[in-house]
Amino acid sequence: MSIPDFLEFGSKLTNLEKTRNFNVFGDYSLDPFRNLVDSHGWRTRKKERLRISVVGTNGKGSVSHFLAVSFSNLGYKTGLYTSPHLFDPKERIRLSPNFNPVNEEDLKEISNILFTQGTAEELSFLSWFEWFTLGAFVLFEKRDIAVQVYEAGLGGRLDATKLADPDILVICAIGEDHKAVLGNTKEAILREKLGIVTERTKIVFALEPKPSLLKILKEFCSEKNLELFLYPSLPEGRSYLDHNREYVKFIVHRLEEIISKNKIGIERTENVVTEPLPLPPGRLEIISDSPFIVFDPAHNPDAIGVTLASLSSAFPGKRFSVLAGFLPDKEGESMAEKLLDYTKTQKSNLYFLDSKEFKLPEGYGSYSIPPEKLSGILKTSEQEEAILVLGSFRLYSYIKT
Repeated sequence: MSIPDFLEFGSKLTNLEKTRNFNVFGDYSLDPFRNLVDSHGWRTRKKERLRISVVGTNGKGSVSHFLAVSFSNLGYKTGLYTSPHLFDPKERIRLSPNFNPVNEEDLKEISNILFTQGTAEELSFLSWFEWFTLGAFVLFEKRDIAVQVYEAGLGGRLDATKLADPDILVICAIGEDHKAVLGNTKEAILREKLGIVTERTKIVFALEPKPSLLKILKEFCSEKNLELFLYPSLPEGRSYLDHNREYVKFIVHRLEEIISKNKIGIERTENVVTEPLPLPPGRLEIISDSPFIVFDPAHNPDAIGVTLASLSSAFPGKRFSVLAGFLPDKEGESMAEKLLDYTKTQKSNLYFLDSKEFKLPEGYGSYSIPPEKLSGILKTSEQEEAILVLGSFRLYSYIKT
């Protein structure tokens, strides 16, 4: 019998990122996925590993990227699992030292493991996200990856990456997003994110949150006997990428101290390099120099605010117009208000992409443009110095093609 293609098989599974039907989480349980994975030993550690879970509302993609590259530079074989992707789902699974997306041969290797040890029938109940998470589990173990970084998807308690059984939890900024699933307050959302902790988890790193969240965090760590390390939250006027890079340096320095004391017995098998940490793709990324176009995936009110505040330090002297596109389940009106305030201050233009995929914020019809006029908007006029594109990862393919 031929081995099914990894991507083709995955395309037939339920993909919540496309359907946006997050109501299914009302009855969701990790137990079926856990039982399947454990029945085949697909998350079993063949030797000691350092598995790091990265959770939060904003910044976890860049923090995951910086963590993976940092450990690779220190000489550890490192794997990185992230979501969502910008262009190609293969971007979600990456291996050191270059962290290029997995290739077709890698996917064939994953499929051979899964369909030789398991069956299509028992794998077919998985969701698309579970399928890719499982792919990362088996490839990282097959390739003897010492440091494994898993960016959580929607939450924590019910996130498929919880089955990595993280040794370390890294918490990024907590904001209000997916409230129907995670809770209506930041306090509720933090508790949901903390649910990714398992019995293996020993250390928590966190950006110091506001007092009400800090109280929850400290009480949780005390109850679970977890060591807590705090790092200052993002200061006003600083690029969030610069701050996240420094946050990761803080984390890696502490973990190196722990590893050197043989409290974590992972092997350093690669060459140590001293190259600076490259920026992650799709985060304050310069898409074009002429016209000057910057992309960022900010897609909730807090993230929008942080991205706008980062522009002056990341791109000094630039005046930005804004092009945004919001998915239907997002708080479009709240985000649109922030963008309107910004562009009024900048005396620049504001545009919202209006299509079947992207929902126009209520009351902002006069700022809408149809997709067929997108290329014209991106060709900025002589008076406009730059355009910031944000609101969804999906917009990346619109402006790169």
